Amino acid sequence: MLLEHPPESLSAVASAVFSTAAAEGREALLEHEVYALLDAVGLPVPRHLFVPAGGAVDADALRAFVAGAPGLVVKVVSPQVLHKSDVGGVAFCVAEPEAALAACAGVLSEVAARAPGAAGTLRGCLLVERVAFASIGFGAELLFGLRRTRELGAVLTVGAGGLDVEHLAARLPPDAAAATVAAELFEPAVFAAQLAQLAVYGKMAAPFRGRPALIAPDVLVETAQRLAWLGALRGPYVVEELEVNPFVVRAGALVPLDGLCRFSVRPEAALRAGPDGAARTAAPKDLGPLLRPSTIGLIGVSEKMNLGRVILRNVLAAGFSPAAVTIVKPGLERMDGCLCVPSIEALPAPVDLFVLTLAAEQCPDVIAALTAQQKARAVILIAGGMGETENGAAIEAAMRATLAQARAAGLPAPVVNGGNCLGIVSRPGAYDTTFIPAHKHPPAAPAAHDAPGSGLALVSQSGAFLLSRTSKLPHLAPRYQVSLGNQLDVTVSDHLAALVDDPGVRQVAVYLEGLQPGDGLPLARAVRALTGSGRDVLVYKAGRSPEGRAATSSHTASVAGDYGVFRAVMRQAGAVVVESLRAFEAHLTLLTALSGRPVRGRRVGLMSNAGFECVVLADQLAGGLTLAAFADETRARIARALHRQGIDRLQDVHNPLDVTPVADDLTYGDCAAALLADPGVDAAVFANVPMTGALNTLPASSGLEHGEDLTRPGGWADHMRRVFASSDKPMVFCIDAGERYTPLATYLAAAGLPVFRHADEAASALTAFIDARLR
Repeated sequence: MLLEHPPESLSAVASAVFSTAAAEGREALLEHEVYALLDAVGLPVPRHLFVPAGGAVDADALRAFVAGAPGLVVKVVSPQVLHKSDVGGVAFCVAEPEAALAACAGVLSEVAARAPGAAGTLRGCLLVERVAFASIGFGAELLFGLRRTRELGAVLTVGAGGLDVEHLAARLPPDAAAATVAAELFEPAVFAAQLAQLAVYGKMAAPFRGRPALIAPDVLVETAQRLAWLGALRGPYVVEELEVNPFVVRAGALVPLDGLCRFSVRPEAALRAGPDGAARTAAPKDLGPLLRPSTIGLIGVSEKMNLGRVILRNVLAAGFSPAAVTIVKPGLERMDGCLCVPSIEALPAPVDLFVLTLAAEQCPDVIAALTAQQKARAVILIAGGMGETENGAAIEAAMRATLAQARAAGLPAPVVNGGNCLGIVSRPGAYDTTFIPAHKHPPAAPAAHDAPGSGLALVSQSGAFLLSRTSKLPHLAPRYQVSLGNQLDVTVSDHLAALVDDPGVRQVAVYLEGLQPGDGLPLARAVRALTGSGRDVLVYKAGRSPEGRAATSSHTASVAGDYGVFRAVMRQAGAVVVESLRAFEAHLTLLTALSGRPVRGRRVGLMSNAGFECVVLADQLAGGLTLAAFADETRARIARALHRQGIDRLQDVHNPLDVTPVADDLTYGDCAAALLADPGVDAAVFANVPMTGALNTLPASSGLEHGEDLTRPGGWADHMRRVFASSDKPMVFCIDAGERYTPLATYLAAAGLPVFRHADEAASALTAFIDARLR
């Protein structure tokens, strides 16, 4: 039965175990101490007895222990020997006192010979009952591991166990190799769904080839939950790494056969702050003045067109009133209609947002002045070079110290976004503090409430990433475009937490390269708050470390990997995590274009005017969507539409539907409408190879080249717009052709339709979208 809370005795037992080890100067527990922790959380452990070096063990206790045991496993006990079998530290013997003592002596002698550096640390041996477990080959052993991470705290990983764990994990898809969860965000139902995807699950927790399941799924979930309690322990000791490899099944229960644990002592400051350290101490940052300011101040603005002047022009062009802008600029009274003052001290009143565009070395003094004089509630710090060089790191540290000292004293301090950031574009705030000239990157047109992307918040650690995405998807009009930069003060979790309270935000798309220490859990909580309230969150993580780079004494790190942990926890919180820039753009296109459309199932209708596209589209559905079976009424309706041009003599009606290059605008439109209206169709892909002369797919020609007009009422694009508006089913469109047909794709995208330029990308994107929604 799943329990909501750990046993009351857990904290005291754990403290006693760790205190004993710490008093001896150890950072790792001995195996029987690991068993004590597992027992404290309510997990069954094998019977065991410690035999000190030299065999000085109570004879009666030894006889009582071996009585009735099917056999014994003898393991060396040493704080320096973590992988015992590698140095001859494991042996097997019969369950007799004399044989047990002889085996202990043999093990200690073998380890001393093979690992001379550990000879002085050999405490003795642990006698463990030999556990008779279900032997089914692959899937008989499981790995359960906890690992403390810099960003996410303790994470729990479950996967196939045994000696070949890394070999198996490297050859399995990530979701089939391991299930990973943040210990403090453990939810039984969510983790149960992750476990069901593991390659070992079907052999262990489900009937297999006529054999009943070896173990109930709830037992796996409960074991994971109990171990997660160890990762979330409060108090002076931190579990850095705890691994049981393997757990085996005995009589329907999981029994550990080996365990290791490393721990550390939590610093006093972190102990006062709570389990997540400093990340938990501060109240949520108020980003209202940053995202929706009523007044703006700037410094670093030149009379010539420097970076600061470009930002000023962009602020005003976005609609911010010159009367609400003040520029710190000695020697001038006004610039571009805005008041100028000679110094920060001369600001007539505190501003909501202060944009700092000076060189990096000048920024600490400005931040200090703004803080001391309480002249700004928020700051956007543009300057680069912070954190990337030794001098830049010192500059950044000085500003962090200024903010920390003010907050520790209970004084107001501005929230600071940046440094090394492009700036922020906020439609609710009616400002644009980016420094890109409008002629190089025109701002998006004002967006209607239901325009594509009008509910989108783009949050990126890289300003260039923002520019690239919005340049390639110009039809989007994001509500917010946030460049995080170095996250000197305001972090990605702060921004997402602030967006939770904005009802105008319907999608959040995030690009990350790294997290600040301790910011992973707050980020996951903010993602969960967004997805739990019906918003979509899309994440692309760059800067992925090699799998297993952080591996220390255990297998756990190499199985999950740093990026694997991040990916799993974000998905656990409800985010869609993509693996490439093209996948990011594709999913972003669908999130914005299909916003509010329900996903009812996986049955898809495919349609094209080219046979090869029909085949390619169908190929992309493997493992994701299924081809819908058209209803009789739908087949008849499509046949009537095809008959008008005699296409019914060339093609039968089936899914995928090939209407051939003969189909004109009306025939294509009627067939698409019929396909989409079928109650057995949950989603659709409409593809077009537009070179056929039967369709209006080119812009109007001023000469005699052709008589087409892609915007013509009753043309192909007009029919597709009507089809898209006629149903709330998810659908995508494909125009598989070159630059000559880009105006057609642009026209449809501007109308809000999700358009792709390759058939396989269209089908794959729809499959990923539906899969994510249903998952």
